[in-house]
Order: sequence, then C-alpha cells, then structure tokens
Amino acid sequence: MLKMQSYRFRHYLCLLLMILSLTIICGCMSSEKKEIIQKAEEVSLAYFKETYGIDVVFTDHKFIPADLSHTVSLTGYVQGHKDQEIFAMVDYDTYTVKTGSVPDEIKSSK
Repeated sequence: MLKMQSYRFRHYLCLLLMILSLTIICGCMSSEKKEIIQKAEEVSLAYFKETYGIDVVFTDHKFIPADLSHTVSLTGYVQGHKDQEIFAMVDYDTYTVKTGSVPDEIKSSK
C-alpha cells in the first residue's frame, strides 16, 4: 500500500513539473511574439503614414510558418474609417514592410 502511494506521489509530482515547465516555456514564447508584433506594428504605422499619409489601427495578426518565412501579417483599418481595411506583411528579422495594401480610393488620392 505504501509503495502504491509513493508511486502515485512521484507520478503526480512528475506531471506537475511537466505542466510547470510547459507554462514557463509557453510564457516566454508568448512574450517574444508580443515583442515581434509590437515592433511590426510600429514600422507598419510609419509605413502607412509615410507612404499614404494615413493613420491606421491594427486589429489582428498572423504569423506565417517560420519554415516558410519570418513574416507576420497585420490587418486593420484606416483610423476613423472601419470600412477601409488595410493589410501589411512585415519581415520580423529586418522589421521592414514587404507588402502594404490600402483601399483603391486611398491609392488614387495619393
């Protein structure tokens, strides 16, 4: 009986350590991704302001699989005009905007 309790205790302890380790590792990765998103948004804000003279609001992001490209895509809209959607692809190794897209009416007014 004592042997069985000892085995269960070790089993639960091992499981607890694995969960704790995963939580710490995932927390670090999340922090790194948040930093990438923040920097990507900063360079994209500057890109849209310099290229099109507009302020934008980002609402979503998506990481392209790292084995394909070190790129994050950002989507959002022109500030004050939620119906005017924008899009940017940012290389997070160099923090340069590779692609930026705005509505045609903004392109034609530029």
